[in-house]
Amino acid sequence: MSDPGEEIGTLVVVVLKARNLRDKHTFYKQDAYAQATLNKVTKKTQVDVKGGQHPVWDEELRFSVSKRVSDETRKLEVSCWSKEPRTDECVGKGTVDISNTLKTGEFDDWVPLQMEDGTYRGEIFLEMTYYAKTPPLQRRASKWKPTERLARP
Repeated sequence: MSDPGEEIGTLVVVVLKARNLRDKHTFYKQDAYAQATLNKVTKKTQVDVKGGQHPVWDEELRFSVSKRVSDETRKLEVSCWSKEPRTDECVGKGTVDISNTLKTGEFDDWVPLQMEDGTYRGEIFLEMTYYAKTPPLQRRASKWKPTERLARP
């Protein structure tokens, strides 16, 4: 673990939902989960059973933000996975530069997902809030209306 003196705050990432994911299943919907990595720390959401192409998680993941600036500490890597019996399959990956979020304190947007070859694989909606080391952590209100927030298209 990094030196506590290096930590400047906490990034709270709410992985809300995804849309237009590729689903290779023909007869049933895929069981999907999301994963986020920052500074070599990886966290996962629960599996949305039969989430298919439009899974909903609404899960909060917390990451420590270090003072050291590098791609590793300022790029949040997100990915969606299909839970399979033998080996989970990556549906798509995306990255978000969190430098601006550390300055403004917020980020609410769709992040495009793609494969290594650049093929579009859907989008994932993230709500990020940055808290400097001092104030207590509280989840802020969503910009989505309560009726639309967890609705599937």
